[in-house]
Amino acid sequence: MSAFYIMRFTGQAGVSGGTLYIGKGVVVGTDVHGGKYQGEYVEANGRMRGSVRMTVPAGGVSRSLVTGQRAPGGATFDLDFDFPVDTFANGAPQHMRGVGSNLVQIILEKIIDLPA
Repeated sequence: MSAFYIMRFTGQAGVSGGTLYIGKGVVVGTDVHGGKYQGEYVEANGRMRGSVRMTVPAGGVSRSLVTGQRAPGGATFDLDFDFPVDTFANGAPQHMRGVGSNLVQIILEKIIDLPA
């Protein structure tokens, strides 16, 4: 499953996007506002379950998140996910809890498979 993905996400206060690498139990990426994502996942029973730490860019500037919260520069948030392995990147929205447990829809689109 090692691949590079485009991500688009929508919350009650807006939309954003970025890129992710997902493979070998690792998730790592960035969004268009400079946020960084780093985490892990496991596959079991047709599901991909894991947690990603989102880090807001440093610099002391408070940023508005798609969930509506404001976050100071350098803040970190742990985001848990549970997606179906077969269809998590088929262009359909997947739901996950974002910052403050607010619902976020994320759409993943595979760009390219990478060597295992």
